[in-house]
Amino acid sequence: MKTVIFDLGKVLVDYDWETYLRTFHYEEDIYQRVADAVFRNEDWVQGDIGNVTTEEWLNLFIENAPECEAQIREVFQGFGGTIVPLDYTEAWIRYFRENGYRIYYLSNFSCELYRQSKETLSFIDDFDGGIFSWKEKCIKPDEEIYHRLLNRYSIIPEEALFYDDRPENVEAARKLGINGIVFHKDIPLQMMEK
Repeated sequence: MKTVIFDLGKVLVDYDWETYLRTFHYEEDIYQRVADAVFRNEDWVQGDIGNVTTEEWLNLFIENAPECEAQIREVFQGFGGTIVPLDYTEAWIRYFRENGYRIYYLSNFSCELYRQSKETLSFIDDFDGGIFSWKEKCIKPDEEIYHRLLNRYSIIPEEALFYDDRPENVEAARKLGINGIVFHKDIPLQMMEK
């Protein structure tokens, strides 16, 4: 193995919308409506694919629960707060760097979420490269996004290891010859203990 490819959310950072949404202390009914309108809604994917502008994306969420427009706007304004640092990330990246690996990211991410969480994700500035779905207008597990990463950075699939928390994304990588591992948080801790 010469290359490691990371998903970001729930691998190198936590994506914790539930805790973030609880910080607003909405009544339970409002909490559930906003959650359904924004975070548990298929419209979320429109942002990840980059099919909509930030304003259009916000309007899609509002259309899902117009009676909660004020709350949706409030939540949307700071939802970079859903991206939370993990304590093992920097050490794990350093572990791969010190062992001579090239490192890349391949992540389904929206432009607006990245804009709001850029500081938390600053560790990717030290990567050899990577791909965000919104820039490519396609998302995992679509084969095309994997091909773009492999081709753009001349990655040999059989020499690459891919960590993602979603089995369907790992399976798509394996079909292209990439060594895929369904991620759980014990993995980096066990690796660094050795």
